[in-house]
Amino acid sequence: MNILTAMRVFDRVCLLGSLSAAARDLNMSTTAVSRTIKELEDDLGVRLINRTTRRLSLTEAGRDYAPRARSLLDDISELQDSTRGLHKETRGLIRVSCSNVLGHTRITKLVPKFLEENPLTTIEFDLTARYVVGIVEEGYDVAIRFGGQADSALIARRLGDVRNYVCATPDYWDANGRPVHPDELASHSCVLSNFAKRLGTWPFIGPDGPFDAAIGGRISTNSVEAAYQMTTAGFGIGNLPSLLVDAAIRDGRLEVQLDEFRPGSSPIYALYPHRTYIAAKVRAFVDFLIRELSADFTA
Repeated sequence: MNILTAMRVFDRVCLLGSLSAAARDLNMSTTAVSRTIKELEDDLGVRLINRTTRRLSLTEAGRDYAPRARSLLDDISELQDSTRGLHKETRGLIRVSCSNVLGHTRITKLVPKFLEENPLTTIEFDLTARYVVGIVEEGYDVAIRFGGQADSALIARRLGDVRNYVCATPDYWDANGRPVHPDELASHSCVLSNFAKRLGTWPFIGPDGPFDAAIGGRISTNSVEAAYQMTTAGFGIGNLPSLLVDAAIRDGRLEVQLDEFRPGSSPIYALYPHRTYIAAKVRAFVDFLIRELSADFTA
């Protein structure tokens, strides 16, 4: 048994969630993948994966082994690249996790230009509504998110800031009144957005400087898209990025209030693993985003 091959097979099974998916990805037979995992388990003397006819799940030993194997495989890949000099050349697959909103409104539209400038690269996009993604554990090269993540294993580069608007439907404002100060939001129905860690307050800037206003509401969500849908449906007041609401504001579906208090913006970050050698493809992609988005996002 080649231990590195076995670790790579195990890593793909963990990432893709099935033996057959890993087999297709690795251009192996499912039987060969299963045999390799069995040989790895025999070598370690522990079971890593519980197998049933319906699903796979990691054992306690497997959950401990998986991230450490992933880290070791990354180190080996970096060693190989640095020795070959590939860390100086922009080439290879870039696996990107991106929020749905940013992907659909900005990021994916830039991909053709990046690929044209870097003909030896390919990109795999995973668009998701999840706020937190295990970048290292799930094998991504870059994640693009509203807000950073408190993880010392990640480098966070700020791509810019997206302006936020406090808005609701005209019918909501007509029925419930239009606030003249953020302090009045506590008596309104707000769509609480724990995706941005603003569950109990929203930030504003007044004549005396920044302050947080308490807000009230009966529902919270970790999805900015869901918050937008509930706001446009008339459920209550949203504090939403311009990327989502610009069109609805222009056509009158949403009406902005309290804009003179400059609601807090939504920072956009590119996150990638903190390693000694940053692959050229990752550095080039993040630098490209910063360059191309500078006209869209305020720095």
